[in-house]
This record gives sequence, structure tokens and C-alpha cells, in this order.
Amino acid sequence: MDTHTPMPITTPEDMQKSREWAQGFFSRATDLPISFVLDGVGCRGIPDAWSPSVTRRRIDASIIETVFEGTDPATGLTIRVEVAEYLDFPVVEWVAWFTNAGSGPTPVISDILAMDGMLKGASPVVYHCNGDFYSADGYTPQEIPLPQGETLRFAPTGGRPCDGAFPYTRITFGDWGIAMAIGWPAQWAVSFAGLADGVHLRAGQEQTHLRLLPGEHIRTPRMTVLSWAGDTSRAVNLWRRWYLAHVLPRPDGRPMRPHLACATSDEGEEFTAATEENQIRFIEAFNQRGIHPDVWWIDAGWYPCYNETGERRWWNTGTWEPDPERFPRGLKPVSDYAADKGADLLLWFEPERVRPGTKLDREHPEWLLRATGNDTSLLFLGNPEARQWLTDHVCTLIADNGIRIYRQDHNFEPLKHWRENEAEDRQGMNENLHVQGYLQYWDDLLARNPGLWIDSCSSGGRRNDLETMRRSVPLHYTDYGYGDHPVKLAFHRTLFEWIPYFKEFTISWDLQGGSRYDHSVDSYSFHCGMAPMVFASLDIRRDDYDFTLAARMIDIWRRASALILHGDYYPHTPFHHSAERWVAWQFDSPETGRGFIQGIRLPAAAEETLTIHPKGIDPDSEYAFENPETGESREYAGSDLERDGFTFALPPRSGALWLYWRCDKR
Repeated sequence: MDTHTPMPITTPEDMQKSREWAQGFFSRATDLPISFVLDGVGCRGIPDAWSPSVTRRRIDASIIETVFEGTDPATGLTIRVEVAEYLDFPVVEWVAWFTNAGSGPTPVISDILAMDGMLKGASPVVYHCNGDFYSADGYTPQEIPLPQGETLRFAPTGGRPCDGAFPYTRITFGDWGIAMAIGWPAQWAVSFAGLADGVHLRAGQEQTHLRLLPGEHIRTPRMTVLSWAGDTSRAVNLWRRWYLAHVLPRPDGRPMRPHLACATSDEGEEFTAATEENQIRFIEAFNQRGIHPDVWWIDAGWYPCYNETGERRWWNTGTWEPDPERFPRGLKPVSDYAADKGADLLLWFEPERVRPGTKLDREHPEWLLRATGNDTSLLFLGNPEARQWLTDHVCTLIADNGIRIYRQDHNFEPLKHWRENEAEDRQGMNENLHVQGYLQYWDDLLARNPGLWIDSCSSGGRRNDLETMRRSVPLHYTDYGYGDHPVKLAFHRTLFEWIPYFKEFTISWDLQGGSRYDHSVDSYSFHCGMAPMVFASLDIRRDDYDFTLAARMIDIWRRASALILHGDYYPHTPFHHSAERWVAWQFDSPETGRGFIQGIRLPAAAEETLTIHPKGIDPDSEYAFENPETGESREYAGSDLERDGFTFALPPRSGALWLYWRCDKR
């Protein structure tokens, strides 16, 4: 008999906290937490004079949608606010649409906020981080008390939502709090003002000052708010579970699973030297070495990308077709061969960046936005003709080349391209239309290619807001520190709290003289590379690797990977990126009684041991532990683990992963 019943992940207290704050915002149209200025007059919610209506329907077993809608009789401006209330998690989401239903342009609409409201609570503290910006200091969490009279404001840089800021935030009020996400894949802004009895929150597209032409519509960011009662670990794991249940994509209707990715590009910059012949040869070589990838990865450079001197440069984007010199039959022979070995083809694109002289630049300059001092043009996805062409063209490439994973990058700041091409009374319009087109493009790719999934990349992880994440996973969450283990383990600590699915390399930069591009393999590199997707960074052309060791570590990762993705997450060491300290964390599945703990002693850590106290342990149960790398096993009483903890004893620059299970769950 199972004597241990884990605490429900969603409790009545959580749901009550959610109702308490939401009732003040979503009971009436005039109370909605949106605001704007129309022709110089400030408005909140949908005014009574607009004759607002309310409709309510059940979306599915877990979601009830309430729609508030009203029209200004003087201008024809219609506002529609769609509110989703989750029944299985303490989560409420909303997005507002502004449509010109009149016969002439609207007056100027400005300062549109998707969130403008107060949350009541004592001693507020804001938790946020600084996103990704190609720095060891990226993803650094910050904890800022917000006393009365103090204001905190932040926004990303250059128009990509995670560039120097992060659109995911927590606010705690003692023993409860909220987690808030701003779903806007562009330039958002948020502010928190401390009040005597709470916080005033304002969030939205950073700049709006525009008229809508007849029939035009714009939207706000989608706001997501999760409430919880208790400590921060409950906030983290409620979010992770809600994300897995309702956000993480489900290709072919099935939950995402962990994946092993492999690639070899041969000599040359990125994949500019990749050919049909060498890609097939490398796939075969991995399999012969006992490495069986789930994903075969082809990154930038597979298309014609010649510069003016005839050299291939991967960043010369704008001609989207397989290079006929290297792939005379397209990529289908490669994808077919990969599929025969059990791997899906992942292919890199960067459709929004158009370089001079490429096909899009020559044939459709009218689809491009240009900016001063920048010879890169932006393919404007707010242009329906451009978006439809791109959709049709890429869908043909997907079908003809057997692409199963569409990887989209975005390696420049788009904000100047949007803003420099707007009139004084259309500020924010290009950005808004581009966002709508970008999301529609991805929705159409997914709808027209069943089973396809999308990898979001943007100079690393700079476009991973929640609207993007609903359609994709961020496999390449940064361009920084691939083999710098102390730094990337710090990145992991933040990412595991917010975005459960990402990829990690198994590169070590501190071997063989510290070469930045060294791909040497050892068990330590795998310990530092544990993520839902692992990119086995093995140069298959070399004979001096211990491929047997690599295969064994991949098997260990496969045993642990489902827990990394689906388990509750408990960090046991603070955020840091010092080589002089340890890193330890735990993933636990209370439903199955299984989990693992992992300790990593970084190279300069002086302490020979580290003791942690595992979470989620039943003191009345017995636990079995196994180290799959060494074969060692241990048994503990739950009460002993709670009292004495678990001790790692490791040499410098090494790690240990211990799988465990409650003995009644073996």
C-alpha cells in the first residue's frame, strides 16, 4: 500500500489567491486591467458608453474563456479582451485587440497597456533576471524589495524580448505571490511601483502612438499570471507543471520527449562545407560508433550564401533553397538517410534577415524595411503578401526536403527597422503588425505540416517570450559559454525555473589548453550538459575520442532525461558562476516516487564534500539510490535523509548523478 500521498501540486489556497486578485479585474468590462489614451483622454477597461458585452464559453476541460467586447460609438474603435481562466492551475491570461470598425481613421491611440492594475500585499519583492546578451552575466537573477514610493522599470534592448531583460517575473508578498509573463516577441516594457499596501503593475508594448485605418487591428501582449501560496519552490514547480501541461508544444498531439542531437559540418564556417555526401557519411559514422541521435542538426550555410568574392558566408541570407552545388538533389537524401537511422532532420533558417544581393533583396525590395547605418534589411512580416509568400515557400521546402524540425534564428536588432519607417501618428504599428505576422507564420507552418516542431533562436536566446514558447522550444538559449561549465550551469539554474525544455552541449573548453573550439569528451562534460535535449558535441571525424564513454554517458542521460523534463525542480546551491564552488540540484517525481540528485564539483572548488537535504522525501519510506556511472548503490530511510542529508564526495572537476526511487515504487 502506498503510504505516501504527495501534496497536490495545485492547492485550494493557490486557487483562492488567484480568484482574489482576478475578481477585481475581470468581473466587469470597466474594471479590466488594460488602459490606453484615445484622442488625449485616458481610458481604463472598456467604458460603459461603449456598450460592452460579455460572453463565456468552455474551451476544453481545463479552460474557460470570457470575452469582453465594446465599440466606441463616436469613432468605431472596437476593443475585444479575451480572458482565459484555467481550472487545473491558478493561472489567468488575457490579450486585448483594438480594431477600427469605422469608415475613417481613428483618433490617435497611445500608451496602450496590457496590464495596468494594483495587486495588494505586504512587503513586495520583485524577482527577475536580465535575459541573454552574450555575456557570462546573462540570466542572473535579481531580488529587489519594493517599498512604498520606489519604482522599478525594465525593457529589452533593440526589439527582441529577452535581449538584456527577461519577460518572466515573480512578485512575492510574504507567504504568497504571483509569477507574471509578458507574451510579446518584440519591444515590451514593464514597471512596478511600490504602494503602501501592494504594487502597481504596468506592462505593454513599449511605444504606441498610432491611428488605425479602417479594418486594421492591433493587439497587446498576452499577459499570464500564476498565483501560489507558500514558498518559492512551489512557485517554480507550479509554473513548470502548468508550462508542461499547457504551453510546451505537442507535435502530432504527443508530449515533447527528450532528444539527443548530433551534427558534423566538416571544414568551413558553420555548415557552409556541408554536402549531401558528407552528411550521410557522418550520420553513418555516428551510428557505427554506437551513438544513435534522435535529431540530425544542419545549421546555417546550407543555402547559396556566396559573397561578392565567391566565398560562402553563412550570414549572407535571403536566398532560401538548398545550394545546388552541394545538394544537387536537395536535402531529401540526407533526411531520408537520417530517418532510416531513427533521426529527424533539423534545418536552420533566418528568414527575417535579408542581405544585399540575395534573391529576396533583388526580387522583392518592396517587402523589406531598411534602417540607417545597417545594410541588413528586415523582411516585414506585417506585409500579408510577404508573409504568405514566405509561408508557401518554406512549406514547400519542408515537404520537399523532409524537414521535421524548423529552426528559426534572428541575428539583428529589428527595432530601428520598425520605428524608422513609421509616420508620427503610426508609432508602434510596424512592430505590432510584424509580431502578428510572425506568430501567424509559425501557426501556419505548424498547421500545414503535421508533426513539425519549431526551435526558437535569436542570437542565442533573445526571443523566448511566452507567445513564442507556445509554438516552439528554445534549443539554443545562448551563444555564450558553450564549454564554460561554471557559466552555463548558472544559466541552467535560471532556465530550469521558467523554460523546462532546452538544449545543452557536451563541450569542455578547459581541456587541451583551453581551446574554445575543442570538442574533447569526458564524463564531466556530460554531467555539465544534462538537459532535456543534449547535443553530443563529438567530432566524429576524429579517432582519439573515447566513444564508448560517450555512449555510456548518453545512456545515463537517457535514464535521467524524462525526470529533467517532467520532474519537480529543486536547486540545492545558490546561483553563481564560480569555478571555486559546487553545483547541486534535484529532480523529483512525487507521483512515481522516483528522482535523481546531481552534484558537480567545479575545478577550483576547495571543499571535498557537499551535503544536501533532498526535497519531497517521505520520512516513513525507504529509498534506494543508484549511481549508474559507477554501479554503486545505497539505501536510506527517508527520516535519515531528512535529518542527515546526502553527501557527495568528489574529486575536482567531476560530477555524480544518483537515481533514486521509493522502494515500494521500484
